[in-house]
Amino acid sequence: MEFIKTTIMNDHKLRLAAFQDEDVALFEEWIDKEYIYKWFCCDGKEGEQARIGGLEEKRDWLDLVREREENPHIHLYIVTCDGHKIGFCIGIDLFGEPKYTKDQYPDLSGKLSQGEAIELGYCIGEESYLSKGLGKLIIKLLKKECCDLGASLVLADPSEENVPSVKALLSNGFEKYKDGDYRKQIVSNKTSTCSVV
Repeated sequence: MEFIKTTIMNDHKLRLAAFQDEDVALFEEWIDKEYIYKWFCCDGKEGEQARIGGLEEKRDWLDLVREREENPHIHLYIVTCDGHKIGFCIGIDLFGEPKYTKDQYPDLSGKLSQGEAIELGYCIGEESYLSKGLGKLIIKLLKKECCDLGASLVLADPSEENVPSVKALLSNGFEKYKDGDYRKQIVSNKTSTCSVV
């Protein structure tokens, strides 16, 4: 497994690695967990209607990870902690998703160049790693990766009810643009170090 980014916290090594075929089954196991399914597939909604709509979203997620080579503007990662796979991350170059950008970020629609703005998302799939501050560190690693990819704007679209994710974004310097729209400007330079404070 080739690691892309690494950080240390309390003697624990947290790393990002490129998502591989062998990770699909693990991702499917994670997305079936209620606390992940709720946010990834039902957008925080509950009840039977949300559950039915969530099944289609789950299929879309599984298609995305299986067919990742067909979408070079979408970057998928596995998070490891001390060598154990614990989570999943995604970075989407919004230039490659014009319809989604128009729906989710209308103020940016038609104004972005390739690689300029990346939306990120993540989940911690192993429950024993929840509530340990790792979400904050995962976002920090993702910001560095987005910077290295050349982005100057990093975005996230958590549900406002997903308080831990909102707090992790805010602690990483993201600002609330509107409900479900958090943004962070970064200084990017592909030939030198990036500034992601």
